[in-house]
Amino acid sequence: GHCDGIVCLCDCGGNIILCNPTIKELKLLPKSCLPNWGYSDVGIGYDPKSKDYKVQRISCDGEEIYGDRLVFFPPRVEIYNLSTDTWREIKSNCLETEATFLWPEDFEMYWKGICYWLGYEQPKEFESYFDRLEDEKKKTVVFFFDTGDEVFHSILLPD
Repeated sequence: GHCDGIVCLCDCGGNIILCNPTIKELKLLPKSCLPNWGYSDVGIGYDPKSKDYKVQRISCDGEEIYGDRLVFFPPRVEIYNLSTDTWREIKSNCLETEATFLWPEDFEMYWKGICYWLGYEQPKEFESYFDRLEDEKKKTVVFFFDTGDEVFHSILLPD
């Protein structure tokens, strides 16, 4: 994602870099507090309340097969504050219900203190490994992160 000319880049190894091409400056962020899991998505936004830039990292450790059921692990979220140069984990309750979880699928956008993703809501558990490939089990959703309150919200798109 990007915010106020700062571009947030990440690689497959879990490294995250903030780049400001206008002033030709790069900043490699410290390693995050969560393991470098198989699924990760990052975004950046400016918090007008604290007057600080925040990077959000949503991670998931993947899935595990229990008998003939495929079970996904819930996402975990951490926030990096530019002013303190530190990561901290936050609650991700809004990304999860009893039976489903939300996951970003596309590019993050920032607008006026809010970071937006297009993603999907999918069941936490499938009856078989191949059920997860069926797109009708997933629902398209816009979810967003309020940088000031550090809370996620979501809106399901119509079918």
